[in-house]
Amino acid sequence: MNTYDNSAWAARTFRPPEAPTVPHPLRTRRLDLEMDEGARRLTVLERDYISLQRAYEEQSARLAQLERRLDTFMAAQTHEREDVASNDHSTHHVLAGEYDALVEQKVQGLARAAVPTFHGSVPGGTPTALWLMSQISAVLFGPDEPDTAGVLRALGKGRLDRLASQAARLCEAALNLRRRSAQTRLLHEWDFELFPGEPLDEQWQQAWPSCDRTLPGQFVIAPAYVVAEQVYSLQRVYTDHSLN
Repeated sequence: MNTYDNSAWAARTFRPPEAPTVPHPLRTRRLDLEMDEGARRLTVLERDYISLQRAYEEQSARLAQLERRLDTFMAAQTHEREDVASNDHSTHHVLAGEYDALVEQKVQGLARAAVPTFHGSVPGGTPTALWLMSQISAVLFGPDEPDTAGVLRALGKGRLDRLASQAARLCEAALNLRRRSAQTRLLHEWDFELFPGEPLDEQWQQAWPSCDRTLPGQFVIAPAYVVAEQVYSLQRVYTDHSLN
């Protein structure tokens, strides 16, 4: 007679739960060291970036000063020549160059820095950075004298935002341009006129480099700089089939 051995069956079928796997101490330590090293490198990169940005701004200021000196020198040398532009026109040529650099570097730089934390509304399909550039330009070169608070409002930021110092430097640079331009004897303006949906007029407008110049203009990214009815810097325009 066969007898069923319950204890043997239980021993064969029951398996105690496996203990959870515990990471090896050396592996955990190695991961901690790698994370610490990554954080250290990131800190070094951030510090290097800030140093490079400051050095760039210092060099830009020096270059602007040299250009002003060159403008003054050239005006003095050509004052008596009727076939050379007047001192005022020469000054506006220098200012136009500084204006181009300000738009392409500082205005664009601030706009791009604001994009990651921008929560405002943007017309459908429009790159946020280009839309913010248009809002900044409207403050800097609109009818009213610009201030830092206005630039920050255009970005949807408060006065204590981390971009406040960068906005203040940009505002001061724009004020400097406006004041020096006003000191000349020639009539000038920052021209924002645009008819959305109309083709660009190449005599005083140009598409932003990332836009298709064959498409109609939709909004002004940066105004034209016009002196005595002469365009010294073309209007920068965002182009597209339409804005949703």
